[in-house]
Amino acid sequence: MGPDLRCRSVYTGSFLRTRVLRDSVARTGAAAILIACAVFFAATTWHWPLAGDASLMHYVAFLTDHGMRPYRDIAEINMPGAFLVDDGVMHTLGGGSLAWRVFDLLLIGVGAAAMAAMARDWLAGIFAGVLLGLIHGRDGVFDLGQRDFVVAVLLLVGFAALFRATRGGSAQWMVVFGLCSGLAATIKPTYLLMAPSILVALVIWLRRRDVRWRVPAGWGTVGFLAPLLTVVLWLWRMRALGAFVRINRTLVVYHAGLAHRPFGYLLLHSIAPLMPLVMVWLVVVLVLERKGWWNWERAALVVGMAVGLVSYLMQAKGYPYQRYPLLALLLLVIGMDLMAATRRAGLARVLGWVGIAFGVLWLAPVSAWAASRYEGRNLEFQHALVADLDRLGGQRLNGEVQCIDTTGGCYGALYQARLVQSSGWMYDEFLFGPERNGVVAASRQQFRQGFEACPPRVVVVVDGLFPAGPPGFGKLALWPELQSALERDYVMVDEVRPPDAVFWWARKDEPRSFRIYVRK
Repeated sequence: MGPDLRCRSVYTGSFLRTRVLRDSVARTGAAAILIACAVFFAATTWHWPLAGDASLMHYVAFLTDHGMRPYRDIAEINMPGAFLVDDGVMHTLGGGSLAWRVFDLLLIGVGAAAMAAMARDWLAGIFAGVLLGLIHGRDGVFDLGQRDFVVAVLLLVGFAALFRATRGGSAQWMVVFGLCSGLAATIKPTYLLMAPSILVALVIWLRRRDVRWRVPAGWGTVGFLAPLLTVVLWLWRMRALGAFVRINRTLVVYHAGLAHRPFGYLLLHSIAPLMPLVMVWLVVVLVLERKGWWNWERAALVVGMAVGLVSYLMQAKGYPYQRYPLLALLLLVIGMDLMAATRRAGLARVLGWVGIAFGVLWLAPVSAWAASRYEGRNLEFQHALVADLDRLGGQRLNGEVQCIDTTGGCYGALYQARLVQSSGWMYDEFLFGPERNGVVAASRQQFRQGFEACPPRVVVVVDGLFPAGPPGFGKLALWPELQSALERDYVMVDEVRPPDAVFWWARKDEPRSFRIYVRK
């Protein structure tokens, strides 16, 4: 080798070592910033309370523990897996807000670990997992432990087990994939087709490689069916299977038709938090042109993202938490591709680091800071209502109090006071909808029969009505018969409007008000 070639070889080796060192420092720095953002987020949101759907689901679990059966005694529109999750957390970690906060943070950690296992790159896992957790946190207090976030983490764990099985691990890992997919479907039935679609694709892939497919497909099927059959058996033992079917044909269908967003809005907002990152990623995908880019694992993740997008569009309400399964899998793919791009040369490398820099230096800190500003300690509504209930009898009101509310805070107060409601009606949207609607008419009749047969001593009416009812207490005028019964048989003893606005998500909201009626 001549002197020029030796010099060029030494120069090239030195350059590569320098680049590897710079990359190592950059990766370590990126991971440190992401972890710091996650720790800051956890520390500044530790006090977040039970609110919204979480307080409602906890109260359903509380009523179940006190002998009321879901669907038969409780007009519950969520799927069995949703409140079984709450019930499991309450009987392991505890029933308070801190236990629920711990559960939510554990979900973030488990999701990040599953992402790292799939990506085979620890930084890709931290990048995708932390960003998912911080975007979830930025969405606010109301989305704490939301059903779709549980579904997202279940899918991540399931896909990690699937890839473990197909990368040469034991076929029994497919049981974990099936179990996670089945559990996700018991929470949100829009994911019922996830596992069958993946299993069909897996069989096709294995047969093309002339690999035995019956054993992994069989394990996956067994795992998928187990949660579904368990839920059916549980409903049968509770003697609530018929009621479950009836509610899904009536109340669930009615609820699913409310508050729909335009299709264009849904498409735009499905990935809105990641829009700049997605734009960089799409260019990276075009520039990479790497062999084996489209493989079995990529196809499986695309199927998962497609199901997540379809689920979001089918629900049609555009709530931020409903896009979590889609965002989780999308973030994983973006993280893997950006990391792959940083190991290439030229434009791909630059774009890879640009995408990582955007996530690490902008999206993560901004999301953590936004979440830290929410005033989670504002529980004026709940404290005022609990104080009034204590004054009116406290535990003597067990079975003697009825809320006219959904997620305004009344059920959170009943849960804090450990008071059992007089009936299983917990969604006022079914009582104050259009009278000509058959579901609303039937709901009113059932509510009225129970109300007249055993009139509660105390009735709490919370203002507002989902999804866009009249302001204040105008909803009572939508059902004149109930309004007349309250005026005739009850005395309004208190009307409370907390003084401070509620800052639990991206904007400050006017506080909810409540009225307390006591039977004459």
